[in-house]
Amino acid sequence: MQKKLMILAVIVVAIVVIASVAAVFLMRDNGGDENVVYYTTMAPSLMDSWLAENQTSAYIAWEPYASSALVAGTGRALLWTNEIMPHHPCCVVLGWTPFIESDLGGNVTGVNMTLRFLKAHIEATEWVNDALADKHSVEYNQLVDMAVGFTLRNASVVEEAFNHVSYGYEMNASFESALTQFTEMYIASNIVTNATLNLLGYDNSTEFVGDYVNDSYLAATTGIVPSPTILNPDDPIRLGYLAGDLHQMAQVVAMNKTSFGGTSLFEKYGLNVAKLTAFASGPAEMLAFKAGSVDIGYLGAPPAIQKRLNDRTDTVILAQANSEGSALIVSKNSDVHELKDLVGKTVATPGEGSIQHLLLKIALSREGIAFIKG
Repeated sequence: MQKKLMILAVIVVAIVVIASVAAVFLMRDNGGDENVVYYTTMAPSLMDSWLAENQTSAYIAWEPYASSALVAGTGRALLWTNEIMPHHPCCVVLGWTPFIESDLGGNVTGVNMTLRFLKAHIEATEWVNDALADKHSVEYNQLVDMAVGFTLRNASVVEEAFNHVSYGYEMNASFESALTQFTEMYIASNIVTNATLNLLGYDNSTEFVGDYVNDSYLAATTGIVPSPTILNPDDPIRLGYLAGDLHQMAQVVAMNKTSFGGTSLFEKYGLNVAKLTAFASGPAEMLAFKAGSVDIGYLGAPPAIQKRLNDRTDTVILAQANSEGSALIVSKNSDVHELKDLVGKTVATPGEGSIQHLLLKIALSREGIAFIKG
């Protein structure tokens, strides 16, 4: 009899727990939580399918994961990130300082290889912009083919996505100002502290960003010319990048040989570059930088900032890769038509350190809405 009572008690507790969890989710679905939007972290490659299956109310992601739902007809853009912060920087080219300071002997120094890498990055970026300027050109078709192969999305998706991304390499005052704002957001959220800044020798965010962004390497590329030989045949530059990220097309173009007469742009400037296995997110790539496994990489500026400060990851921002190009997506028939309609619901983001997460947090805070982990 006692055993039966114990089993009955366990069943009752289980029912109460299940009912409580269900009530929480029901309350969220009905907007029961005042001025709170919840988030969960997820790889962008999974987001459009989760939205289609009603596993999440919305997601915010970079291209082409935003346009995937638009082209499929399963989602619509509630908000593009350029509406939150016009011309905001996104991905950057990041260098690992020990690599830059390395010396392989002769003329093969880390600085020289870094300059040659940036020269290829600049040329690739300009090629991308020229191709996008003429959608009837052979180069545009080549660009689309490269993007399809890299993103594993079809041509319709990548062509739609290209409409929302701006490519560039220069770093100006507005670029640094935006990075300063991202740093201050980390401080306001207690993800980074002023004590950390001070410990690294900086009085404020502006001073930190001014040091972390080093445009002297870009300026020095003017003297770089093509090389008749590969300078580092046995010591390839280990290249980090994010899986299927259309923002990082410069590295895809610079690695391509078909469009440049059988020689890649990296090879044109004397470099052996080896692409690592793609990273799922910027924070994951920064862990590889910390471990000394990446020499140069493409990733979002915010995780580069956060990990430089909190983990002392010895890196420097060498160039910009793109601006804008992310969106907050909801189901096509969703009853969410403005940010306040997300109150009580859950949004999928690439992670707290991503620029997408930070920009959505900015947008919600302007509406007086908290953004917390669900």
